[in-house]
Amino acid sequence: MGLSYSHLTQEEVETFCEEWGINSSFNPVALGLDKSIDQSPPRFIALYCRHLGFFNLLHPFTIFVHNVLEYYRISLGQIHPHGFSRVLHFEVLCRALGYDPSLLIFR
Repeated sequence: MGLSYSHLTQEEVETFCEEWGINSSFNPVALGLDKSIDQSPPRFIALYCRHLGFFNLLHPFTIFVHNVLEYYRISLGQIHPHGFSRVLHFEVLCRALGYDPSLLIFR
């Protein structure tokens, strides 16, 4: 984590947020080209932009995703992409089978 550095400028972060529907009220900021994600400012949540693209995850999230994050008391930036893919795969499979995804069944 400490060896990977941000390559996004503030303008690129703002463009990314526009494309992905992330509201500017969240005050997104670029870390700077010389900072790693573990050096984010206090009270900010660091986010890997490529993860949203990889998962095709759009804001606002589904109720099921909110429930999972809330139950485990984690933010999107704290979950590994492979772990989050399990959450999304579970939701997609439930919907494909005609069921509403349930936190109780997921757990």
